[in-house]
Amino acid sequence: MKKKKRQSEAKIRVLLVDDHAGMREALRTFINLQTDLAVVAEADGRSALDVFARTTPDVVLMDGSMPGKNGIEATHELRQFQPAVRVIGLTLFESSTYLEDMIAAGAKGYVSKTGAPTNIAKAIRAVAAGGTYFDANISRRSAAPAQTKTVADDLSADERAVLKRVASGQTNDEIAADLEVPVPVVERRRTAAMKKLNVRSRAELARVAALRQW
Repeated sequence: MKKKKRQSEAKIRVLLVDDHAGMREALRTFINLQTDLAVVAEADGRSALDVFARTTPDVVLMDGSMPGKNGIEATHELRQFQPAVRVIGLTLFESSTYLEDMIAAGAKGYVSKTGAPTNIAKAIRAVAAGGTYFDANISRRSAAPAQTKTVADDLSADERAVLKRVASGQTNDEIAADLEVPVPVVERRRTAAMKKLNVRSRAELARVAALRQW
């Protein structure tokens, strides 16, 4: 009995936030089939904060398009309540604007609803371990495969420091406080890094930084 209890406690606890009951059921069934994952609660955008506070999950799987309060708003609210919250954006339409806004709100990555279910499990494990996960099937160009090691080496130590924090989901204000520099300096370093890496949005920059493990 004690062994079973320890195994249950070792599972990664997941909160599903999606307004579609059918999608939640499908996700819950798949996640609970994994030996190391468990859905501990479900919510929609409006109730996400209350449910999170009651259940304290390890990872939040957050749908982007919900009526009343969408995933971006809910993620921002969760992060104000618990800055260390680990959110994964769940998207159907793969909108670049949504992805950028989710990263800016504090999400640690994103995964497609239409992709392989195993990607969702990989994302949960990666984010629970303190990392990030960006679905390779979403905005594939943001992986920047053409970028060479030479380009990466051209980044300054200060630019790398900013990229590392962008990848972890920090805002400009948080990065500035962390590095003890003014916000305009952070913005200037981020812009310079984006130009060198040939990326066009914060979401792309965050994904490149995560893939390069900065």
